[in-house]
Amino acid sequence: MNDDPIVEEVRRIRDKLARQFNYDIHAIFADLRTRERMEDPAHPLVKDANEWAESRENALMLRDQPKREG
Repeated sequence: MNDDPIVEEVRRIRDKLARQFNYDIHAIFADLRTRERMEDPAHPLVKDANEWAESRENALMLRDQPKREG
């Protein structure tokens, strides 16, 4: 089986997050629920201005693409 770099990255991030909460699933979801309450659905959380600009640019680019049929 080939190693998939995307799957490896997801697993690395998942383990980093789990480690932050001492692998306690209840603590992980409590943090997630807190973050969801704090987040404005119209404005997703971003870490810095560059990330925001990039996500905004991508959103605008996608918005301006013609809709696909079907």
